[in-house]
Amino acid sequence: MHRKHGIILKAVITVCSAAFLVTGCGKADSLYDKGMDYIKDKDYKQALECFDDAIAVNNEKAEYYIASGMAYNYLGKYQDAIKRFSKAFQSSENSISNTNNKQLYYGEAISYYGINDYDKVIDDCKKALDIKQVDNLNNKINCLMASAYQTKGDVKKAKEIYDSVIKSNNKYAKAYIMRAGLYRDTKDYDNAQKDLTKAIDLEEKNVDAYFELYNVYKLKMDNDSATGILNKVIDMVASDESMYIPAGKAYYYQGKYDDAMEMFNSAEKNGEADAIYYKGVVYAKKGDNKSALKQYKKYADKESALAKATKKSDVYDKIAKCYMLEEDYDNALLYVRKGLKADDQTAGVKLLKKQVILYEKTGNYKDALKCAREYVKTYPDDKEMKKEVRFIKTRI
Repeated sequence: MHRKHGIILKAVITVCSAAFLVTGCGKADSLYDKGMDYIKDKDYKQALECFDDAIAVNNEKAEYYIASGMAYNYLGKYQDAIKRFSKAFQSSENSISNTNNKQLYYGEAISYYGINDYDKVIDDCKKALDIKQVDNLNNKINCLMASAYQTKGDVKKAKEIYDSVIKSNNKYAKAYIMRAGLYRDTKDYDNAQKDLTKAIDLEEKNVDAYFELYNVYKLKMDNDSATGILNKVIDMVASDESMYIPAGKAYYYQGKYDDAMEMFNSAEKNGEADAIYYKGVVYAKKGDNKSALKQYKKYADKESALAKATKKSDVYDKIAKCYMLEEDYDNALLYVRKGLKADDQTAGVKLLKKQVILYEKTGNYKDALKCAREYVKTYPDDKEMKKEVRFIKTRI
């Protein structure tokens, strides 16, 4: 249920409404303000529509393009976000232009992180940090840049940046969480534990820190402490109904699937769309493939739910997997295509691989070879797919 890449993006994506210039009370500005309200409600699809409508009314305001780009980032449509940010750059040197340029560089860096282009992430982060305005973004920008260095294998540089961020603001919980990830990846579990404990001390309800600490305890084979940290998440439900999903996940990790389902049912009643996805995960774990498929399809097909969903990048893959278990390869292929058409780049690798497999299952080796070759062109280091290309050639 947990993904490192998603944690990083969640930690750094933001739309700084206070930094955006909002002037006048015209139609475009009203649309922009409405879009920002949708962002606060996590309704990113509606927000995007508002920002794009604002651009249609006035295509000369950089703020609208930046906000639209950030909405695309939230939706996982990173290529579209990059196109929006490219229209926001201002060559003039003044406080307003510098503010906008810093935010577009930051937003663009997030987009490049989403498509795994870490050199461009670092380049954009450096450009953003060279601008003095909006210095309240610097910690997020530095953490994003550090994560890019870490992913590229430059652990020393990444740690230097995390250390610098924490030195400048020792109450910034996200920096501790991200540095803990570096310690975990380098098997320094004691320091990872210290950083995550510090993050929890700073933000008592930061569930990412709790689940990261759970993972560290499991790596240390300290099962009692791992169970204890999950119980702390579960205990939060008594005073905070927004904790239903985290509590459900905690029960899931403990293998208490009926209790997990109870939490996810309560979350769904509260209007939390992601609860539908997690109900599917529980059903799948219990071996009830038909019920899992029903929940995943409900999550994918319900427009109002998906607008606020955070698991869009997984759900089409999950549906295809369910259909494959039923040996219904035509429907599996249908949902793979839907996922690819949704242009959610975070889903691309898994869906492209499934598309190749499904073309083979249906005897369409010509399209299987075409897709496999396109995949290898995009991901040249995937040795398994190169092997698959050679196999498919023998079938044509």
